[in-house]
Amino acid sequence: MASPLFAKWKLEKSDNFDNYMKAVGVNIALRKMGAVVSSTSEISDVGGNKLRINTQSTFKSADVTFPLGEEFEEHTMDGRVTKTTIVWEGNDKLHQVQKWNDGKRSCTLDWIYVDGGMDLRLECDGVVCVRHHSKC
Repeated sequence: MASPLFAKWKLEKSDNFDNYMKAVGVNIALRKMGAVVSSTSEISDVGGNKLRINTQSTFKSADVTFPLGEEFEEHTMDGRVTKTTIVWEGNDKLHQVQKWNDGKRSCTLDWIYVDGGMDLRLECDGVVCVRHHSKC
């Protein structure tokens, strides 16, 4: 499937990121670093019903290749080990669910193509953050 999300994206600004990181359980040192770091994320189709999300920053990076619609183990940039599932919702949205602490905790990440840009909407325990990206 061709999707407008298949591109390289530069983080431009974040709304409520510190509160989201608190809700997830990120310690203050990582939250302070996360608040000032610039990043890029590249989303690509690698074939065989698999996608790749490669996020690079000056502090931490993550390069994850995963099967769509199947649970996999993810090591997040904030140190959690999650059981993650990612599915398409239409052609312009990836919906991601992360579960950890034996399924007692969870959050969602929605990668959404919006007006030529990409918004990453994160939610945990009712706390919502939106990270706005422009195409590189």
